[in-house]
Amino acid sequence: MISAATVDDRFTRLQEPEALLAEMGEPLDPSGYDWSGALPGALQVEEIFQLTYAAQVEWGTEGTFASLDISRDSVVRRFLRLWLDQEVVHADLLARLVHGCGASVTPIHRERKHRWAAARGKVLNQLARLGVGDDFFAVHMSWGAVNELTTLRFYSVMRANTESPLLRTLLRDVMAQEALHYSFYRNVAIRRLSGNPRGQRIVRWALEHLWSPVGMGLRTPDDVDRLMRGLFADRPDQVVQMDSQINRIPGLENLDLIHRTLEPVTAADARTWSDARSPARRRRNAAREESRRDWR
Repeated sequence: MISAATVDDRFTRLQEPEALLAEMGEPLDPSGYDWSGALPGALQVEEIFQLTYAAQVEWGTEGTFASLDISRDSVVRRFLRLWLDQEVVHADLLARLVHGCGASVTPIHRERKHRWAAARGKVLNQLARLGVGDDFFAVHMSWGAVNELTTLRFYSVMRANTESPLLRTLLRDVMAQEALHYSFYRNVAIRRLSGNPRGQRIVRWALEHLWSPVGMGLRTPDDVDRLMRGLFADRPDQVVQMDSQINRIPGLENLDLIHRTLEPVTAADARTWSDARSPARRRRNAAREESRRDWR
């Protein structure tokens, strides 16, 4: 079980993970929405792209769950199962809206290459667990916190921009659940990293060298570029807010992960993220593209 004994004084107000788990409730009910607003023309072209991307990534949590379901902690295991159930329904809701608006969206994580990547990912994760011990789970929880936070901000910007009342309603409810997912990941990450310098070093290295925006590997680098430009190129405030939250996790002070990753997207010269990356980084990203998706 996760212990609060090692949590330092800065985090004494953390909820118990069990309490957060109890707040998460059931998956959203599709019958609770008025789908009459899902009509051709109700969404902009870029919104359809963004929602298609989001639905495919949310469905892709099935592969992530398969590759990361190796924890022996009963609370974390219960969370991951609930997280999976809720994320899949999020995908179903977004896909239903896209279909109603006349576009097509299908799961891509079940394609052979992605199923193979999930199976390979589980083996790699098990080896990593043997290599770094229980600090592997600190990486998992911290990585999950970053992913949930960026997803939450992604939905927040979409909701602020859309003219679709149905999409605003869907995203309101999806965001409420995503916020609880983020809180759980962050809570457990803090508990595992407080007073744990070794774990902090491992997590910081993993995020600095291996992390990329949610969906990389499942979608193409060009798709990731397009998504990031469309959402955050003119919203540096969102990048600052995300980094502020990530930097408060023990060991991640001044990491500024999102800014460093997305700086070319938010730069005034509007260079694409792919074009601005160094050749060495592009080579590393290409080699790791398939393995990275195992962490979503």
